[in-house]
Amino acid sequence: MIDMQQTDAVVHLTINRPAKKNALTREMYGQLGERIREAGDDPAVNAIVISGQGNVFTAGNDLDDFRARATDPNPRPSAGLAFIEALMECDTPVIAAVEGIAIGIGTTLLLHCDSVIAGRSTTFKTAFVDLGLVPEAASTVTMPLHLGSRRATDLLLLGEVLDGDEARECGLVSRVVEDGTALAAALELAQRLAGKPREALRASKRLIRAPWREQVREALERERAVFSERLRSDDCRAALGRLQRR
Repeated sequence: MIDMQQTDAVVHLTINRPAKKNALTREMYGQLGERIREAGDDPAVNAIVISGQGNVFTAGNDLDDFRARATDPNPRPSAGLAFIEALMECDTPVIAAVEGIAIGIGTTLLLHCDSVIAGRSTTFKTAFVDLGLVPEAASTVTMPLHLGSRRATDLLLLGEVLDGDEARECGLVSRVVEDGTALAAALELAQRLAGKPREALRASKRLIRAPWREQVREALERERAVFSERLRSDDCRAALGRLQRR
């Protein structure tokens, strides 16, 4: 599910479900959130790296989980958004190493990371509208902030696909490397951070994010309410049904 390894002051979290292209389940979100909080609170940790097993980052939210939530008369709070909140609240620098595909929340979670290193042929895509849903993870604020409103519209409404170079050009990705080397590059960057004064790193990250912290929090809550409504809509149930029959 979610593997964790610590080397010196670096914690490495691996999304490990390659048979399902590392699609994220409720349990996996819970593990990610818990381990990010633990690493963020650990005085011996200066950097966190997130990657996917098998040269795939993640296909996004497991669609069976969406189907279960769409028909649950007493739905539980979104585990995915609880994980995003853990990312938002983490003062320790977080680096994503992205290979293969980054779909849905696999793309929007990157907007809460401090550095994103991607393989050149990585595919980035959000398909919320195609599923009868709306953007999540506060991406209605963070994506325009990073990419500009026009580019954000292309990704969030049209579901435009980006490769690594395109993602770097528009600001979604920090650095593009050759396929298969993103994790090594991310771990190297994390080791550079590991040697820096911890409290200075954390204070600097808080200051960088302070100007839009409340806007991001408010966006998360707005999206949470509308996403929940849309998940139970006829549009969404029909889209999920079509995908299940394929």
